[in-house]
Amino acid sequence: MAETYTLRGHAAMIADRVRMDAYQAALERTVRPGSVVLDIGTGTGLMALMACRLGARRVFAADPGDSIRLARAAARASGFADRIEFIQGLSTQIELPERADVIVSDLRGVLPLFQHHVASLADARDRLLAPGGVLIPRMDTLFAAPVQAEKDYQAIVGPWDDHGRGFALDAARRAALNEWNKTHFGADDLLAPPRVWAVLDYRTERNPHVRGTLRWTAERAATAHGFAVWFDAELAEGAGFTTGPDGEKTIYGTAFFPWLAPVPLAEGDVVEVELQARLIHDEYVWVWNTRVEGPDGEKARFRQSTFLAQPATTADLRKRAHDFRPVLGEQGRVDQLVLGMMDGGATLEEIANALQRRFPERFRVWEEALSRAGQLSQAYAQ
Repeated sequence: MAETYTLRGHAAMIADRVRMDAYQAALERTVRPGSVVLDIGTGTGLMALMACRLGARRVFAADPGDSIRLARAAARASGFADRIEFIQGLSTQIELPERADVIVSDLRGVLPLFQHHVASLADARDRLLAPGGVLIPRMDTLFAAPVQAEKDYQAIVGPWDDHGRGFALDAARRAALNEWNKTHFGADDLLAPPRVWAVLDYRTERNPHVRGTLRWTAERAATAHGFAVWFDAELAEGAGFTTGPDGEKTIYGTAFFPWLAPVPLAEGDVVEVELQARLIHDEYVWVWNTRVEGPDGEKARFRQSTFLAQPATTADLRKRAHDFRPVLGEQGRVDQLVLGMMDGGATLEEIANALQRRFPERFRVWEEALSRAGQLSQAYAQ
């Protein structure tokens, strides 16, 4: 299931004036009196309310999180409860009685390549959008540039280099440098002009994987610590925002991809990065392979991936191999018992009793068995 935001997270998104002003402008350009609107990932319901105020005849507001209860309360308090139908669930698993003229969403993270964002919009476009309907956003363009980022780099390596305990923590340091981080950069931090890495046109896009090679020529001498990636959002005609160094700070921030070591650049040095993002299950695996070339030859070469930041054992990796023959462990057998009894014929109390009888060493206290049964009930029961 896709990740849902905390209440504090929803508050931060609403408080982001740049984001909210752009979405308000996009809705004003697309919602007409009588429109049917689908708000995917409605959260606390603000965009659904905005659509109603602009004259939408009917609004479907979908979200898998429990914050949808607060959205219902907001609809009642605002006088729009009769026009908004709230649906607690993923948009990919819902059906609508009529297709939407406008679909609005913000399923991104720091970057648009986040969980099942691309696939969810493709599904909504194909199944839930009326012919001639409008998607908000309609396009995100991703940019990148090498950066000087001493402070951000030290925040990553400092705990492993300067802990003062006399131990070698090189493995953890290297793992930390195979993760990217959220930060903010100004235009003065860039060491070369930005290059377009990818364009996600949600009116046609359905491939969640992105791969491309970026090439820059350094415009000044400085120490480069990695590169930044950000996006420009085109929500509707004349409505959008940027998360890059030329714009105001937003809740999205900018992604910083550090290198394994800082690289002193001279004016005219060439930096080449092969950057790819591949969706594996529910998360993206990022790969960035870097080569820096000076007038006298190669100055640096790095191969990095978020896969290398995960402390996976050989046994963990083996369990994902195509020829592995899995056998349920105890936790799997516990969940299998609970799910097998969720057929409408047993109460949670009866399921908890069965768990305790079957796994007495695992559930010495009945309340623990009831808690596990309740967790699975909340996740999977109708």
